[in-house]
Amino acid sequence: MSNPPSRRSPIAALSRPWFVGLVVGIAALGLAIQAYLATTTTSLTIELERLVILVPVVVGILAYGRRRPATTPWEAGVVAVWGLIAQRLADVIWFGVGPAFAGEVSVSAVLLSGGAELWLAALLRLLGTIGVFGGLYAAAASRRDRPVVTVLALLAVPAATVLVYAIA
Repeated sequence: MSNPPSRRSPIAALSRPWFVGLVVGIAALGLAIQAYLATTTTSLTIELERLVILVPVVVGILAYGRRRPATTPWEAGVVAVWGLIAQRLADVIWFGVGPAFAGEVSVSAVLLSGGAELWLAALLRLLGTIGVFGGLYAAAASRRDRPVVTVLALLAVPAATVLVYAIA
């Protein structure tokens, strides 16, 4: 009987500099698109916003596949779908509790700065969300022997994202 072929993630086969370059490149592309969205109003904004939503999920899946080389495609798909659901859940939670954390917005300050504070907040939220997804997905993937820790790390993604929203 022959041994089945090894199911090793192609992400795990990348050298460390290539992997870091890939993650940084994807994050930079997401930040560039977010900066473009903050400064322009075009008909492409809806499509670009959908693309920006995928950036943290893609970084998280890359981190997950890097830490767990034997990731099956269905497992990566479930984790990716959870990432999209977690982002929407964090948005709904932030809609409910955000005004309590954000406080009063000074319209005169926004007008004087040309909206720079809002642009910076949007960029920092995206960068923080990318960090949350990368970190918690890597932590979830590294605990293969303890599935409870994996599930708890993945369930913490919406709460950590709301915390990032509150800080940014």
